[in-house]
Amino acid sequence: MKTEYQTPQTVAEIAAVYLSLTPVRDPMLKSRLSFWTERFGARPLADLSPDDIDTALAELETAPGKNGKVKAGPTINRYRMALQSTIRFAKQKRLLPRGWISPFQDIPQHKENPGKVRFLTADEEQRLMDAARLQSWVLLPLLIRLAIVTGLRRGALLDLRWCDLALDNESPTVTVARTKNGDSHVSPITPDLVQEFKRMKRIRSQEDELIFSGKHRNQAHDFRHGFIEACKMAQLSGVTFHTLRHTSCSRLAQAGVDILAIAEHAGHRSLSMTRRYSHLCIKGRANTINNVFA
Repeated sequence: MKTEYQTPQTVAEIAAVYLSLTPVRDPMLKSRLSFWTERFGARPLADLSPDDIDTALAELETAPGKNGKVKAGPTINRYRMALQSTIRFAKQKRLLPRGWISPFQDIPQHKENPGKVRFLTADEEQRLMDAARLQSWVLLPLLIRLAIVTGLRRGALLDLRWCDLALDNESPTVTVARTKNGDSHVSPITPDLVQEFKRMKRIRSQEDELIFSGKHRNQAHDFRHGFIEACKMAQLSGVTFHTLRHTSCSRLAQAGVDILAIAEHAGHRSLSMTRRYSHLCIKGRANTINNVFA
């Protein structure tokens, strides 16, 4: 007997369709969505009220996590964004009534604290590169340099395959088929990277192989221990691999590159993420003004 297809309506049903059809790279999204499906999974999404959301957010704000501490405001925002993204998806797919108003509409977010952006100076970068060359994984210096030049995230870099490189173009690039935001992204690379990639390609010539693999060619290498040891050897404090992304954007800002271009470089969908580097643009903008109007 043929089973009639039922349009997804409940929170759990729509969340499942959203996860299956939306290319996302945030590893925490599924976990954060599960918070909502555990509480409202059997309820029609269209029936959720502001009171329901307010009660759930209050629980998030007061319940201690696995470490015994309550979640910070920005973390609470990430949880609400998980359901809000699902709601946007449901609207796009016409799974919600026309004119339906999101229950989040009048519930304010927590204030985000961007904090101080940590980035490497030229001297720190050199020390890190020198220390990376002493680690057992020979590709660590290349990975670090590529991260600084392109500003790509760790996951995007580790997913790169040799076929993603365009080394013989007039403007050599690497292409990420799908970023954390679900978009493709093309990053120009420098001549020193082109030279090193060509040298490495003579050793690893399979186009579909991962670039940054270890002894298992089909598996990205877990470089975390080597990176931590390199940072210790270089006497760098407060540095994570994501610091390299900040370094890339900060260098552009210091050179006077405008915010829109930095956002394109980083693959930011919102300029609010890029404005953290705006204070670094002042010197570069001053040089531009003096060159144009002096």
